[in-house]
This record gives sequence, structure tokens and C-alpha cells, in this order.
Amino acid sequence: MRNPAKLLQLKKQYEAFADRHPKFLRYLAYITDNCMTEGTVMSVTVTDAEGKSLHGNARLTAEDVAFLKEVRNQLRREE
Repeated sequence: MRNPAKLLQLKKQYEAFADRHPKFLRYLAYITDNCMTEGTVMSVTVTDAEGKSLHGNARLTAEDVAFLKEVRNQLRREE
């Protein structure tokens, strides 16, 4: 069962992240709404403060797309 206190804490953390990075979240929303289909390859590169880069990617299945869209829908309900 979900812990309501943890969900509330996560919501507050999400809102703080959204305040700090509004353009990034709008970008992710656009991708979710317009570019995500089965077979889409999501590629992520992260560079740490020391300049070290890590890269990963995943080819999305229909189930992945459905999951990510549901997450987006749930977040929209909170906005």
C-alpha cells in the first residue's frame, strides 16, 4: 500500500523541482505528448560537476509508452 506521507513529500519535491526547472518540464511534457511512440529511442547523457559524462538509451515498447503517458497524466492532475 502507498504511504500517503511519502506521496505528499514527493509531491512537494516535484513542485520545488518544477519551480527550479520549468523549461525542462515543459520540454518533457512536449516529448511525452508529441514524440513518444513505440520504437522511439530515448537517449540520455548526464554530465556531472567534474565533467564526467554517462550515456544511456532505451527503445520504447508500447507498454513503456503507455506507462510514461500515464505518469504524465497523473502529473497533469496535480498541476
